[in-house]
Amino acid sequence: MLVNITNFEQTGLEQITAWIDRNQIKQLDEKACKEALRTASVFFVAEGINRVASTLLCELKASYIQQSQRYVTMDNDAFQLPIYADDEDNKQAKILTQQAYKLYADMSELKPGEFKGRPKLDNYQHGIPIEDARYILPLSSTTNLCITMSGDKLYDLFQLIDDREYAPIFCEFKKKLEMYIPASISRLLSKASIDDNARCNNYDYAGNVIDNDAENSDGYEDYQIILEDLYQQYFDRISSDDNMVLLDKFNNLDLQVGLGALTSTQIKTSSEILADWGLEATDKAKQIAKRVLGYGHDSIAEQARTTFGMMCSLVTYHQQVRHRLPESRREHFAAVINDDKRQITLPETVANSKFREQYLELAAEFKQFSRYIYQKYGLADALPFLLNCDQLKMIISSNARMDAKMLSERTCMNAQWEIRHLAIKKLNILRGFSDSLYETALPSCVLGKCKEGKLSCGRQLEVKAMFAR
Repeated sequence: MLVNITNFEQTGLEQITAWIDRNQIKQLDEKACKEALRTASVFFVAEGINRVASTLLCELKASYIQQSQRYVTMDNDAFQLPIYADDEDNKQAKILTQQAYKLYADMSELKPGEFKGRPKLDNYQHGIPIEDARYILPLSSTTNLCITMSGDKLYDLFQLIDDREYAPIFCEFKKKLEMYIPASISRLLSKASIDDNARCNNYDYAGNVIDNDAENSDGYEDYQIILEDLYQQYFDRISSDDNMVLLDKFNNLDLQVGLGALTSTQIKTSSEILADWGLEATDKAKQIAKRVLGYGHDSIAEQARTTFGMMCSLVTYHQQVRHRLPESRREHFAAVINDDKRQITLPETVANSKFREQYLELAAEFKQFSRYIYQKYGLADALPFLLNCDQLKMIISSNARMDAKMLSERTCMNAQWEIRHLAIKKLNILRGFSDSLYETALPSCVLGKCKEGKLSCGRQLEVKAMFAR
């Protein structure tokens, strides 16, 4: 399947084009580009892109809906592989990928017979659902992605597709996209992104100068290297064994929210209120926060912020970045490829099956091959050989309002098992700081009636008992 852009629609781009032409604008910086595009809107479907591209696109924090991996097929166009200079590398890439697809199909084989709707666990021949079998699929797998973004996000999109690390991944995508973006806007965005990358990306991931002009680039260094140095202190605290770690938070979450609740309704300043409260400040703030939240004024909970470190499979990472409200930072993909000791995610159903050793051996082969390709050809050509089961470290900064909403969905028994386990870990930590702020961060059945309808797990009493503890 070739990459294609379909169903393109936009608002505001014609007016911006006329403004560019009228003022004979040749170049704009980031601030001006984004300001000009801010109220425009863009919609399109990216068909046949691989999951490397879809993951990077989702990191831009626009709005996305992606085709489920339960629709992966064994067709020849079910995956996209780079074309290497060495034919042996091309041959090995295809053999490995086909082995992963075959194992995926074997593990998720259905029992003979007909059934209605989505398969249940007992419909699978080996007790391994598609949701677990997909962990062995590589990021070369193709998918369809529905994208809606505000116009200013086009600047970030062009930054991504023109980035020297990722440009090879988006070559065909960019050609198709530029068929729909007005030429004058596309020229401005491409020039801005290429100029920015020329300034900032003068070093490779190892810190080596990649062109003769790099040393005379007005003092710019590769921002990725500098940022990795900043965030490494946090990444070092995260591991497979400790995969949900509190990195930082405001000192007193209830107090932050309580003061926020009173700011709009009191003539007194916060310092005067705290002086009146004295040693009872936390208790009084908690009572006020609980009462105001009870009125449905959830915005006050945004005053409480926490920062967590998480380590998860690429399956769960993809789910995480599709939620665009929390701020997050992942480690560089090269760290995943080059870490010899890093564990992979092994679903329990696979671990307890006859496929365990085959799964582990194939994952090890992919690991070795991706490192070989990375060293020989570079990052973009190696990324399609990351597997869904490969684990990635990330940092997430969020507020209590969005956490309560997200955790209420992710602690549900219908949530994917890995993200549910991580959500419950996070909830346990957060409830230790404030039970009132995260009172609604629970499955709907615990608080009242299950909202899953016909898809309900049917285990409400068990779930209520679990969260009561």
